[in-house]
Amino acid sequence: MKGILSRPQRYWVLAIAAILVCGCADYDQRLSGAARYEAAGAEKIAVVSFERVRPPDPSLSYVHSPLSGTFIRVCDGENGTEAIVEEQFVDRLKTSDSYLVIPSDKAGGVYKRMSALSFRASPREILRAAGKELGADLVVMGYLYCYRERKGYSYSVEQPASVAFSIHLIRVSDGAIVWNGLFDETQSSLMENVFHASSFFKGGGKWLTAEELSRQGVDELLKTFPRME
Repeated sequence: MKGILSRPQRYWVLAIAAILVCGCADYDQRLSGAARYEAAGAEKIAVVSFERVRPPDPSLSYVHSPLSGTFIRVCDGENGTEAIVEEQFVDRLKTSDSYLVIPSDKAGGVYKRMSALSFRASPREILRAAGKELGADLVVMGYLYCYRERKGYSYSVEQPASVAFSIHLIRVSDGAIVWNGLFDETQSSLMENVFHASSFFKGGGKWLTAEELSRQGVDELLKTFPRME
């Protein structure tokens, strides 16, 4: 090559080669998040919009979980608070390279349409069908049973925050529930319940808001969630 090309020509060849190398590196850096996740063997996980569960009779203080069937405590609370818990969960889930998250604004719409068309199907069957349509490997569904805000301040309360929610993981291939998580806690002081001392100090030794308590619950549940680092 040295004997064939003149010096200016050699400069042009080297410049073009450098451009090609940089272009390949730049392309690699521009790989979409989905491509990187797939290369790492990540699973596609669809998060369906979390739902608030209320008792059919206001006098009841416990209801059946729509998926697990267990009895769970319920309480009054503002509408829309289930979205707070969902956002907390999704934000934490997105930190894992094990999953490519299909958000609830897409998955929730598919689930609602499936629910409207499948009157006799169980929630698990509907979730599985929604997962298949979305091309997901797994589907997450959450239910909020209690979200009561504290009355008072971080240093003194008239009524402590209280939160109860469950999160479920369904495998789309066979519809099996492969993981269940339940958080049910009303914050109590160290003097009231020594068994909850660790929880009280985890919150900084103060009275938490419902949002702070639910975030603490999400963090606790995700410690046992499959493939979470």
